[in-house]
Amino acid sequence: MKKIVSLFMSRTQYDIRLVLLYALNVFDYLFTLVLISSGIFIEANPILSMNIDGIWGFVLKCIVPLVLLTYLHIRFLTDKPKHERIVKILLDCIIIYYGLINMFHIFWLTVTFVIFM
Repeated sequence: MKKIVSLFMSRTQYDIRLVLLYALNVFDYLFTLVLISSGIFIEANPILSMNIDGIWGFVLKCIVPLVLLTYLHIRFLTDKPKHERIVKILLDCIIIYYGLINMFHIFWLTVTFVIFM
């Protein structure tokens, strides 16, 4: 247990990427909930469209990514990735993708706010 706690205390070059990726994922979930509650939008993801506002939506969008990113964090601390540059590029691409999705959500939240005010 002490070893795991000490692993979390040390910082790596992947930490900021993993935290940013998780934050973007959670904001994607929150923005999606707000847009769906407006009644104008629907969830495009067929897996989440049934239960996005229920407990399973929260588990799939917040808990599962947290567990997976925590696992990656521990792996990055214990073993240096074989293809470090590729891992960084892939993480950056995923962050850009989620950033674009969040900007799309912010745009539609703004448009919805302006229309209904």
